[in-house]
Amino acid sequence: MSDPAKRARRAARVIRHIRFVYFANVDDDSLFADYHHELVTAEVLMDRVLAARAAGMKAVHPTLTNDAEEQLFVRPLRGSFTQVTPEYIRWYGRDGIRRDLPMVREDLAIELMGEYAYTYSHAMDIATNNSGALSRNDQSWLIARSRAPISCRPLHATEFRQLVKAIEGAYNVPYGDSTVVQANIEIARRAAATLGAVMDEYVEVPFHTPALAEAFAEFHRAHLQRVADASRIASLLPLPINGMLGWFSAKRARIYAEVQARLASR
Repeated sequence: MSDPAKRARRAARVIRHIRFVYFANVDDDSLFADYHHELVTAEVLMDRVLAARAAGMKAVHPTLTNDAEEQLFVRPLRGSFTQVTPEYIRWYGRDGIRRDLPMVREDLAIELMGEYAYTYSHAMDIATNNSGALSRNDQSWLIARSRAPISCRPLHATEFRQLVKAIEGAYNVPYGDSTVVQANIEIARRAAATLGAVMDEYVEVPFHTPALAEAFAEFHRAHLQRVADASRIASLLPLPINGMLGWFSAKRARIYAEVQARLASR
């Protein structure tokens, strides 16, 4: 973990599991029982992160909380609205018939433009601040997450914070067998580094413990730089088979990846 070149290579590897070492002969009411609960939480959530990534999904969404998920899947009753509001339009059509899925933010803004002659920027501001509408990408991610088996279901922001807390709990090993203490400290650092290496968008370091924060930041930086380098190489290839549209898409992906890498290297 001290060699930058090795960090970059390891950031590209797929890690199957993170497993901690447990203290033997522990009473359920002891201090170790609470510690073991943190270990189990960290292992289960990390398994989901790695399985989701292996399945090709965005493994962690660091900004979408469980509140956003509830607002997507819990439909308000039509009678709970006393007037036509952006939130009502999001859920129900002009004829009052409920939509199969609530409107995404971009579509709601266009609907508001047609209904009230707003400019797009004004309509988007209203859709963002006066309704629970999500962006198209965020709503698609939550729907895909809801359909994924629990074993590979990616984490929203609430679960991400729970995972970070569990890893920090695993790092703060209670006094006991020195072999277990040293092993779990190293495994927790490895878990923090792995978490940094699976985040494809720049994320502020979530850990408060300096050793874990450093491991996360180093691997996160290395991973984003690797993604940016790969995008840069891809942009030098011949024009893709789908023509200029594919070329612009690749260029946009390259610019986005380079911006993420620069943010991580600040």
